[in-house]
Parts: sequence; structure tokens; C-alpha cells
Amino acid sequence: MGYLRQAAEKFNVLQLTDQGQAALRERQPIRLTKRVIVTKPVQPRAGEISCDEGLFERLRRLRKRLADERGVPPYIIFSDVSLRQMARSYPSNEAEFAQISGVGEQKLKRFGKIFLLAIAKHRRANPGRQT
Repeated sequence: MGYLRQAAEKFNVLQLTDQGQAALRERQPIRLTKRVIVTKPVQPRAGEISCDEGLFERLRRLRKRLADERGVPPYIIFSDVSLRQMARSYPSNEAEFAQISGVGEQKLKRFGKIFLLAIAKHRRANPGRQT
């Protein structure tokens, strides 16, 4: 509808256009399209790892916050595959965390403690989970 534009130069974020700013300023009613209901596929997607979905979502939010603080896309922090492996194996120390795909020496130093803390908090809040 011309209210937003995709800023490819800024990691494809959405930005208001002049028309979008005017619509907000003038409080124009904007009608959105009807919500599409997406059903879950019967088969898991290729490469998808079964894991603790609650922990996976917690780790995704943490990754997003860290990425926003650094001005980088979330995948630069860790990929979804790395987060799913964390949410499956529940690493509890740096040696176990270092075994996760995508965790090298630098990422272990930068992010290891904060992700291990988030995993430990989740485990305390959800004690019935298996390792």
C-alpha cells in the first residue's frame, strides 16, 4: 500500500515512507489483509531439530536482543540450528556449550555465559525436562 519500504541496506528492516508517516500523523484508518492461518506441516522441515520449544523461543529472544544491541542480524549471533541444539542438549558449562554447532572460541567468550545462564534459568523454571 506504499506505507512501508524494505531497507535492504539496513539488513532488510521495514521503514515508514513519507506516505506512511502522513497516514500516522493524520490518523488515517488502514485496513490490513485478512489473517492467513498457517497449519503445521506433518513432516518436520529438512534440518529441523526437535528440541525444547520453550527454551528455543527464550534463546531466540535473547539472540534478538543481543543482535539489536550490536546492530547486526540475529543469525550473526547464532543460527537457529545452534539454538535448537542448545535447546535439545541443555549445555550446563562452557565445555558442553563449545560442542554446539556454530560455537567457536570467540562466540564462546562473547556469548557463552549469557546463554548458559538463560538455559540454567529455563531448567530451574521447568525441572521436568530431560537432558
